[in-house]
Amino acid sequence: MEAYLPVLESTALFKGLDRAEIAALCHAYGCRTAFFQKGSVIIRREERVENAGIVLSGSVQAERNGADGSLRIVARQGALALFGDVLSVSQAGRSPVDVVASEATEVLFIPLHEIMRDTAPDYGEAQLRVRMNLLHELADKYWALNRRAELLSAPTLRARLARRLLEERRAQGSDSFVLPGTREALAAELCVNRSALSRELGNMRRDRLLAASRGQFQLLDVPTLCRLAEW
Repeated sequence: MEAYLPVLESTALFKGLDRAEIAALCHAYGCRTAFFQKGSVIIRREERVENAGIVLSGSVQAERNGADGSLRIVARQGALALFGDVLSVSQAGRSPVDVVASEATEVLFIPLHEIMRDTAPDYGEAQLRVRMNLLHELADKYWALNRRAELLSAPTLRARLARRLLEERRAQGSDSFVLPGTREALAAELCVNRSALSRELGNMRRDRLLAASRGQFQLLDVPTLCRLAEW
């Protein structure tokens, strides 16, 4: 566990705690690490989630089958990300997706439901800080979900792309930017397959709305993209 303390200090869940406090809490609550090969299932659909996980290295993705039987990637999370937190502290507790290692991945499992319950042993300021950090994390995920719902409410893929690209333009403060993540990740975010995304990006390049190459985007017609985003 000691080898991972520098990593855990950088996570949102343990923000504000020093290494000694993190080590004490992890030991007290029986946190454990596990290694998963690429493609290994970490959480199965309909499985009751008892522990949240922090990605120490590698990455994980949430998957489920679409109505047509095709596999859909719902979300991807990389190093330092916290997953399973909402389910592990909820009353429902059963996963609606499979969580799979998208590469060789090491995970720290944390019994958050034990840390949050009223009868949990009192570990003072460190425990209170973890609880507050978890609340902040859940609030951030709520707003991210709200943003995703707004993104997907656009009636066409072109409108969704316009909203996503304008969002990144605001975040980076430039008409030219690198969009984080892979083409597959962007397709999953927009709930389409990669071929449909590539086809629409090609059409938008043809219509001189943007230029795009290997994750680098340049918005060429911002007024038209804004009109599309407000469709």
